Amino acid sequence: MGSGSSSGGDWGRGANGAPPSNAHIIYKIGVYGWRKRCLYVFILMLLVIVIINFALTIWILKVMNFSTDGMGKLRIVPEGIRVEGHTEFLKTLYASHIASLQDTSLHISSSRNITLKARDSFGDITNTFYIGNGNMKSYASSFQIISDGKTLFSANKDQVLIGAERLKVSGGSGAVFTKSVQTPLVRPDDSQSLRLESPSKSLYVRGPEGVNIRASAGTITLTSLDDITLTSVNKAIRLDAKNISIPNMLISRPEFDGNPYPDVYQLCICRSNGKLFISEARGNCQATGRVCQ
Repeated sequence: MGSGSSSGGDWGRGANGAPPSNAHIIYKIGVYGWRKRCLYVFILMLLVIVIINFALTIWILKVMNFSTDGMGKLRIVPEGIRVEGHTEFLKTLYASHIASLQDTSLHISSSRNITLKARDSFGDITNTFYIGNGNMKSYASSFQIISDGKTLFSANKDQVLIGAERLKVSGGSGAVFTKSVQTPLVRPDDSQSLRLESPSKSLYVRGPEGVNIRASAGTITLTSLDDITLTSVNKAIRLDAKNISIPNMLISRPEFDGNPYPDVYQLCICRSNGKLFISEARGNCQATGRVCQ
């Protein structure tokens, strides 16, 4: 026990009890010299940068008008996001509903074109509405224009439906149809005349239960380069008027004894081809010359 205590008390000394030769060396803990100065400069620069960033952050928050409701003219409302003023989108905008404020208009403008696309649940494009420079296109399986719950215009691959009370074509050349047209009524404006014309081909007017052509305050004129055919399959063709005039008909002049009645003729028909002609009032109808050819 005594030996151990003596040994512990002589710790740090030599074998003969004298202090070691390196006992005067002092070890300093810390950063000194140029390293210390560089560290202070670095800390000072970091502090300046932090202060500048903090000041810039405060300035940006102040300029952009950040608040708990949003920033600037962008407000977060229970219905979504409300923007007061003009908004510019640099990329694609995805939204389920876009509406303007009450009693204000919604304006969408673009320097190039505007494209609206609708997608299904799988992300495939189902409809596309394109507004470009001087043209507007719609790619869809069907297209409808509805006013007050009534369809004004509808188009699909099978038919085009116009549900307005009146279809008005204001072009100077009228309306040109390359195929057939089916309609219950064709009429012009009150101050205009109705003209149905086929410049290079024939014109057919057909009605399964009849065709009614009426001019309440004018005349009806049928003009054709070739024949005009009026056909009634089951019933007769009736000409009901106070005066019926057929000018420029062929006249057959058979020889009868005596003088004929002046300006009085009888209407005759050729049995072979149904051609009409007039003959002298006396006697039976007799075709002379080439009247029935």
